[in-house]
Amino acid sequence: MKLEDLTKLGISEETAKQVIALNEAEIAAEQKKLAEKDAELTMAADKIGELTEAVKKFDGVDVEKLKADLAEMSKKYADDTAALKLDNALSLALAGSGAKDAEIVKGLIDKSIVKLDDGGKLTGVSEQLDRLRQDKAFLFDDGNSTAGARIDTGIDHGKSAEAVTDAQARAIMGLPATK
Repeated sequence: MKLEDLTKLGISEETAKQVIALNEAEIAAEQKKLAEKDAELTMAADKIGELTEAVKKFDGVDVEKLKADLAEMSKKYADDTAALKLDNALSLALAGSGAKDAEIVKGLIDKSIVKLDDGGKLTGVSEQLDRLRQDKAFLFDDGNSTAGARIDTGIDHGKSAEAVTDAQARAIMGLPATK
């Protein structure tokens, strides 16, 4: 729209200038909206391209198989964790049982009977330990033994070291007696 076109219609020049100014403002606002929409459209096209590339990476992937694998791994993790908790609880119970060698006693325990409840209480162990104490008492400390071991060096430690004979010194060192 031009100023001459409006004046030909009988509109005063001043009014025509105001109409043209309003028209130009509307056109500028619409051009700005168009530019914003073009930018949005470009961003959307770029995003669609990125998503298409991401989807291509998963093309041919069996989602149901992935779900089944995840469920299987979750079950294995839960089973392994439960077995580890049971093993640790059993080791702790054996540590307090007076077993001389907890690993040997643990090997003699029937673990299919042993259960760990939600409260962390171990069941099925005390009966087996009682049976082992009766059948294989040598595996358990009877409370009468003294701690430590006695090693006979052949030396009376109450006497001075000068009293040690050559034969005693050779025997301590594992050397043969002199001839």
